[in-house]
Amino acid sequence: MKHKQIIDKIGVGQLAQAIEEDLIRLINLTMSLKRGGSIKDIPSYVLPLLLTRWDCVLLAEDGIAIHYKEKVVLTLATLLHKYGLSDKIITDKAINAIDHLNEAVVLSDDFYRKSPQIKDLLLTKPLEWKRRPKIPKNTTFFRPNDIVSIKLDDKYYVAYIHELTGVNESPILEFYDSVFENKPAIEDITALKAKGEKYNDGKVRIAHFAIYGMKYQPDFANQVHLIRAGNLEMIPDNSHLEEAIGLFTVSDLFAIQKTIEKMFEER
Repeated sequence: MKHKQIIDKIGVGQLAQAIEEDLIRLINLTMSLKRGGSIKDIPSYVLPLLLTRWDCVLLAEDGIAIHYKEKVVLTLATLLHKYGLSDKIITDKAINAIDHLNEAVVLSDDFYRKSPQIKDLLLTKPLEWKRRPKIPKNTTFFRPNDIVSIKLDDKYYVAYIHELTGVNESPILEFYDSVFENKPAIEDITALKAKGEKYNDGKVRIAHFAIYGMKYQPDFANQVHLIRAGNLEMIPDNSHLEEAIGLFTVSDLFAIQKTIEKMFEER
């Protein structure tokens, strides 16, 4: 049994592609950090960042179909194993998901017949990934003037997309100055100003971020949500902030997690 065979039997190709693209970005980064001596252990760096994003599906209390959660956790376990990583909680959930998917007859007869082999593969120790995986092409399906929310742990942060880099490569975001307990609606952000980034000199400046890997709309990980498409009237007011340094900061869906925490820590 090969990893690709398992993915094919799950039958949600774009979901697998979304997870694999996330993994590849993280693995490339961590390989660089390990060679530079910044980190020693790849799994302990990759897994928390990856799961902060995909737990938006796995830990969702409503709005996500149970069989979709099962397909996500099985795909996660399979691709982690492919790239030499494993997480006992994810693997255990994936094994249970196989049984539940079979009980509900969600997938094919072939998946049912091959389930023991799938379990055997996931329970074996994965082989260490030796080479850098090829970085996926940067593409986004979000558009300028979209307003989005990004979920981080149990909070929601809202941002405005000013433009895209390159030819539909990555959205350039500016955050609104508010944190929400629940996914906000458009009326919740009508009067909000822009959130700036505080620099070492104490000045709070205009902050724009180019988010690579923010591709799919809707987001398979249930982390990024479109609140309003093409809204030209709600560009965040940043007139109270100091002038920006540079056009934007290059980031991605994992680096922005730490940036958000730092920007909003004083709230």
